[in-house]
Amino acid sequence: KNEGVVLDAKSNQIAWANGNLWAPAAIEVKQKDGSYKYFLYYSANPIEKGGKQIGVAVSDSPVGPFLDFGKPIVSKSPVGHGQQIDVDVFIDPVSKKPYLYWGNGYMAGAELEPSMTAIKENTIQVMTPKGGSLKDYAYREAPYVFYRNGLYYFMWSVDDTGAANYHVAYGTSKSPLGPIEVAKDPIVLIQDPQHEIYGTAHNSVIQKPGKDEWYIVYHRINKDYLHNQPGVHREVCIDKMEFNADGTIKRVVPTHNGVAGDK
Repeated sequence: KNEGVVLDAKSNQIAWANGNLWAPAAIEVKQKDGSYKYFLYYSANPIEKGGKQIGVAVSDSPVGPFLDFGKPIVSKSPVGHGQQIDVDVFIDPVSKKPYLYWGNGYMAGAELEPSMTAIKENTIQVMTPKGGSLKDYAYREAPYVFYRNGLYYFMWSVDDTGAANYHVAYGTSKSPLGPIEVAKDPIVLIQDPQHEIYGTAHNSVIQKPGKDEWYIVYHRINKDYLHNQPGVHREVCIDKMEFNADGTIKRVVPTHNGVAGDK
């Protein structure tokens, strides 16, 4: 079902931005009274000059209406360059603390206040994985975090969003704010030209509730637009993601079929 627009930066819903919402992330949080609130994090261009900044809007429903917090919660780069985009939100199942991750050209992470609408003071960490190349794990953007069996898994995208080589790499940590140890075989998902699959990146991960079954959701370039604005012609895809006995992630085989639903 198409629920329509839930947040519009060109309307009066966001007082500080003038449009161009980018790469949102949402999370459901149970309140003390048993109700739920939904927090939508996003990047947008500020009315005043400057690069993208990260904001948050709140709703009692996953389809809105969302009420923007009124000002950005991340307004500048912690390293002096790059872009404040590709936000990810994560609640640590161990400590129950919420965290925010973001960054193009760098990876940053920080603890959120319990309100979910502000960064906790003095918690921002620059976590950019060091080294690598465009052939393997050189960090570009789109951090994503999940937890499994005592490890925090950090995933990110390599190369340019419009490149056929755009792909997913990963590392692990014992902490939600790093440091990150890049996997010995860091590539999780990459193009398969033989089957006309390209630009497989900017992912998230789904765990089947109560089971050790995992799926990777990502977008890739529509093959018909590989050489014509590939960065804006995308297909949303889902494939199964599996682990080795030592906790490392098996290379995902991208498909044209996706996964079957439960009966």
